[in-house]
Amino acid sequence: MDGVIRDITEAIKKKEALGHFDVTGASSKDFVLLLNLQGDLLDIDQACADLLGFHKEELMGRPLFELIVPQGRYLFPLFLSDVLQSGQEEGILTLLDRNGMRHFLGFHAFLVKDRDKAHKIKLIAHDAMERMKYQKHRLSKEKFLGVMEMAGGVAHKLNQPLTIIGNLLNEILPDLSPHDQNYENIVKIDNQIKKLNEIARKIGAIKKYEAMEYVAGVKIVDIDKASRVKKGEEIP
Repeated sequence: MDGVIRDITEAIKKKEALGHFDVTGASSKDFVLLLNLQGDLLDIDQACADLLGFHKEELMGRPLFELIVPQGRYLFPLFLSDVLQSGQEEGILTLLDRNGMRHFLGFHAFLVKDRDKAHKIKLIAHDAMERMKYQKHRLSKEKFLGVMEMAGGVAHKLNQPLTIIGNLLNEILPDLSPHDQNYENIVKIDNQIKKLNEIARKIGAIKKYEAMEYVAGVKIVDIDKASRVKKGEEIP
């Protein structure tokens, strides 16, 4: 649950009646949930129950906490506290359906009072799955653009020293006899510098995201695929 408090006008507050499923202020696409002050479900509309794959009766009296993804449950007491203190809250609920599939619900929560005493909590929610997909796509794109910029910077910084070292080796090698004790080592260094130059070229040419398994489940960028290098050009 990700809560962001906004100002809600008194007009909206007045529209929040005490009866179950007075959906004043909600559109036909909205879901309505009623909670007691402990966060248990007092009522839920059929559309929301259907979305989660339950019969409505199965959810009555069940803590909403149990439907939230495990990693977000620690925020639920904070949500209840915020609603009780401020009278309103909004954010995103990530709920699990009967099959364990995630559903993102954007919600507005209101504290409903009876004779000036806190009575229950009303949530007007909507399916935010497409919004979350869009945000995930946008964030992934921004992240990749950042990686591309970083890769270009790294490649640029590597090119100059590698070029200098390569030029120096080209000057040294012709003056060395193949029988010189250092000749073989210099040749090995020259070959490794050429490989580093090729790696730098590939890093600077990254055009898409392609990952490969590394260790312990960690993934790293496969620079050969990401830079669209042909298979025959891969670094040995």
